[in-house]
Amino acid sequence: MTHIDINHLQHQIQNNCDISDAKYGGVYSLCGLLLRMRDLYKWQVGMQPWQEPEPTDLLEWVDAREKQWEEIAEDEFQILVIGEDNFQPFAVDEINAVLRPLGYIYGAGYGAAMKPSFFLGELADSRRDGNLRIDMIDRELARDLFVSPAMRQGDQILGRRSAMLFSLWDQILEMRPSIKEALTYALIQHNLDARKLRTCPKELGPALHRVAEVELESWIYHEIGEVREEVFDGYLWHEIVSTYANSPIELFARVIKDLLADTHEEGLLAHVIAERKKSSLGFYITFMRPFSKLMFPEAAEAFKRFQEDSNWQIIDKARLKGYANARRNALALVELHLEGRKLGAESAKSQILSELIEPLGILTAIDDEEGEDQY
Repeated sequence: MTHIDINHLQHQIQNNCDISDAKYGGVYSLCGLLLRMRDLYKWQVGMQPWQEPEPTDLLEWVDAREKQWEEIAEDEFQILVIGEDNFQPFAVDEINAVLRPLGYIYGAGYGAAMKPSFFLGELADSRRDGNLRIDMIDRELARDLFVSPAMRQGDQILGRRSAMLFSLWDQILEMRPSIKEALTYALIQHNLDARKLRTCPKELGPALHRVAEVELESWIYHEIGEVREEVFDGYLWHEIVSTYANSPIELFARVIKDLLADTHEEGLLAHVIAERKKSSLGFYITFMRPFSKLMFPEAAEAFKRFQEDSNWQIIDKARLKGYANARRNALALVELHLEGRKLGAESAKSQILSELIEPLGILTAIDDEEGEDQY
């Protein structure tokens, strides 16, 4: 078995994380950036999500972090030296072939607005689902501003328990009026009271570790649905989001792809329905972004009816309708993008905005989305 200096590797990966944040931190809204920096600080100093730092400590850390970013903003991502071998920072499969037997998992990819993202974590569990490998990550040793509870890299799906825990707490802490009903419903299924969690986090917060672990198992099926859906060709999908990066079209494309995954017959909602997971249904509605709610209004409508009689057929009908709508939008987007190849990116962008996005009346929702810290 290869021997590696995990501390040295951790430092190398964290350095690339910091470079990514320095170069691309501006893709987030000011509110979103501050929330992400708060969570990053908590992770770095070993705090639980429900623990709040001293304001002066946090401000000093933010100031130091911004100065560090200024110093490294022009740096390039570093080659990773593992043992006697060198690896490109996005060579995920090759790196994990070395790390997995040692109990570690490495992640590298692109988040919203094509922000590069990296992390290193301890492997808690690994299993197969057909041709997919599902790795569950416990403690994280290196990470950047971007976090997502579940991620996919080719045929590998990564579940990040720490990210799920932070995501759950952020929803509980904020408890917007628009999500209060669904969040309260979801937590009740775990015998937890949202109001008491907010007022007594020190005593009740630790119970969320188990909630995060359970709910992450459902979240994994979003990634499975993404693998199984075939409306977006993989190469074409990446071409679309990179061509229109950091624009309403990128967000539109990402929301459609997410909805295709969630409503696919092997995706998240199908799993929730098959397993009768009421808590996961409540959390699904809780985590829906403003844009997604407008593109898939049937979900919230069905959830309201479901609370009255727990009829899972209502949810399945909504799922099928949501899939049909997402598929239609996806095909229209692909058609306009392919036509736009002949006319140029700017012409294609204008056409997609005028023919697909503006008629939906969702540009306001896009502005709302940029004001929230969504994963």
